[in-house]
Amino acid sequence: MNEHLSAATQTPSGAIGKVASPPFHESSSEEFSFWVAPQILVEKSQIVRTESEVGGQKLIFYGLIREVYRQSRQSNLGEEFDRHDGNITYQPPFDSPGFTYAVVTILRTNPGVLAPPLEGSDVFLGGEVDTRMAYAFDEIENPLTVGRVRNGGSRFAGAGLIDLDYLLGANGGHLNVNGVAGRGTKSSLLLHFNYLLLREARRQQRERPGDRERLRIVPIILNVKNFDLFHIDRRSKRYDPAKHLADWQALGIDDPTPFTHVTFYAPQMPGQENPINTGRPKADVKAYSWSLRDVVERGLLSYLFADDDVRDPNFGALVLDIENYLTNEKLERDNTRKRTLVAGAGRPATFQGLLDWIGEMATGDDGASPFRAKHHSATMRKLYRRLLRLVYEGNGVLRREGQQGKPLEVCSRDSRDPVVVDLNGLSAVPALQRFVVATVFRQLVEERTGSHAQRGLIYLVTLDELNRFAPRGSHDPITELIERVAAEMRSQGIILLGAQQQASLVSPRVIENAGIRALGKSGSLELGDPVWRFLSEASRKKASMLLPEEKLLIQDSFREPLLVKIPFPPWALRGADAIEDMAAGSFDDTLEDL
Repeated sequence: MNEHLSAATQTPSGAIGKVASPPFHESSSEEFSFWVAPQILVEKSQIVRTESEVGGQKLIFYGLIREVYRQSRQSNLGEEFDRHDGNITYQPPFDSPGFTYAVVTILRTNPGVLAPPLEGSDVFLGGEVDTRMAYAFDEIENPLTVGRVRNGGSRFAGAGLIDLDYLLGANGGHLNVNGVAGRGTKSSLLLHFNYLLLREARRQQRERPGDRERLRIVPIILNVKNFDLFHIDRRSKRYDPAKHLADWQALGIDDPTPFTHVTFYAPQMPGQENPINTGRPKADVKAYSWSLRDVVERGLLSYLFADDDVRDPNFGALVLDIENYLTNEKLERDNTRKRTLVAGAGRPATFQGLLDWIGEMATGDDGASPFRAKHHSATMRKLYRRLLRLVYEGNGVLRREGQQGKPLEVCSRDSRDPVVVDLNGLSAVPALQRFVVATVFRQLVEERTGSHAQRGLIYLVTLDELNRFAPRGSHDPITELIERVAAEMRSQGIILLGAQQQASLVSPRVIENAGIRALGKSGSLELGDPVWRFLSEASRKKASMLLPEEKLLIQDSFREPLLVKIPFPPWALRGADAIEDMAAGSFDDTLEDL
């Protein structure tokens, strides 16, 4: 305690006011008010400190200014009007100055007692040391510096930290970001966290290469909108070191660069080996697709169908029955399950063959069908219609005639550079976008729960537009898979870096399991939803007015959200901003996939 007291009292700042506790502004263990000395500028969102001696103990209170008020000495507006005789050019002979006061939310008391400060106590403007104490940065054992703490409109109070134990699984897991579209609120912050964690993994790999407990990161980034994330290895035309480098240096990073050695995946073209056009040279992008064999052997058939279909018990039972009929499952010696597609005996080997086979069953032309007695022909016709659309609209990603696809393989044995998987190319078939997301999560869940899981390895899965992939009120297999990842897999090293415009439209299980939540500028209607009722009114108002580079970070150990400025990224977030010179510079050392 003595170290904390001496550090705080050494802050080179004079008093800016005194605590006051008149009726209707009484101090409590959660907040207090203070009047501001004349000619002193005090701003909303500044950190302040006050000291009081209570019961023989010296207490230090650290707080955040919730709002600043100016109060006249007149009792109402009529008196103000009369004082000037209603004439805006008239100057009364006797001045009647008002005063400024502020209301403060107490963030921390040292020592930790639940008591208010005493009236008349001096109030000091906080600095970096006070910010560390206010948000208990001094108690974080596994910190990550993410931005600069706002201390009013234009000043800062040091670096803002989060506790990696709340992000990577020890005390909690996952990051969820909420914000309106088109302001760089979500994708920019998600990539920022990927960048910082990769940088930390590289540092630990250099310093402790043989340490089994060092941080190991595998970033998997799902590109949802346009091909924006297909340029993160290129410099941005909008990045200006003269304006932006200082924010990075405040985080201890003197050489921010784009991502390097990124692996890009895009949907395979129909009838070709090439990926679709992403705006990059084809040699830079790998194609992905699935044959019927790939889908069956990975247990993915049910993920092809929409929520309404699978929730229909008749339809869901038919899909499961067909999947079981086509699958041979064997338990290996290492306790893993190996699935293979059952060939021959009239069973289909391709998606086109599956479509024809189901069509024959639906029309009754299949002879002695094994499903005739168990499933109604109307259900078979419904499955045929759904599969027909998927196979023909998704031809390329689902290889209609081919028996061999190019399934995504995202697992690793050690830290590696980012993998970017495009979903935008499937925007015309949302069911296939959800299918691809499911294949990634299913693969990671099976790898992390298997006997060969790499100890300490952490997969970062970055996914925007969560409301499309895990919508509120849905119970389809894909939503349930993402809910399982959010609720159970953080301890197994699968971390979801998710985002959406409206958290109220996302599965509550996904939102509530996020150990760290971030708010960019969000709509007032969204902020009025019960999902945000834990925020104070001041925090909700602030969230509706944030600048693009500002974020409110919410962590269980913070009494109020931490307002930080996130550095402007040096990497391009869209093709129009990318500098064509591919030699973007080094990002520390390349992480080799061991």
